[in-house]
Amino acid sequence: MICTAWRIMLVLWLVCVLLVISLPWSRFDGTAHWTSVEWLPFSHLYWHRTVIAEAALNILAFAPVGYLSVRSVWSGKWSPLLMACVVGFVSSFSIETYQLFCLRRVPSVNDVLMNVIGTGCGAWLALTIDQILVWCSGRFRASRAGFTENP
Repeated sequence: MICTAWRIMLVLWLVCVLLVISLPWSRFDGTAHWTSVEWLPFSHLYWHRTVIAEAALNILAFAPVGYLSVRSVWSGKWSPLLMACVVGFVSSFSIETYQLFCLRRVPSVNDVLMNVIGTGCGAWLALTIDQILVWCSGRFRASRAGFTENP
């Protein structure tokens, strides 16, 4: 039940990100604009506040994807961090593919990289919180056991 709630939140977050990034929908024309694609990572990167803000927003928008992906992953043979990064990559690649068919949009490898970095940061945060909670619960149990043994 808990994993289902996390998965619903993940899907809702991805839908919200897609809606925000894809607005306005009037720019979609169905023609691939291959000339607007930035294929080389960091080739157009320079230290201007708008470029830094865009990179930071890409990271921040996808950090919840990583966090929610780790929370919604069932135990299996795949690493939760790897699964989260795959979800982040696939969703980011899908968004950039959509932008390929929009006027005045620039699909970029940088955006995909920043989104995957954000996903990885969110997944790392979820795994770190889990480790802290396990450590705290172990300390709590140890202190409770020590408290009950010594009347």
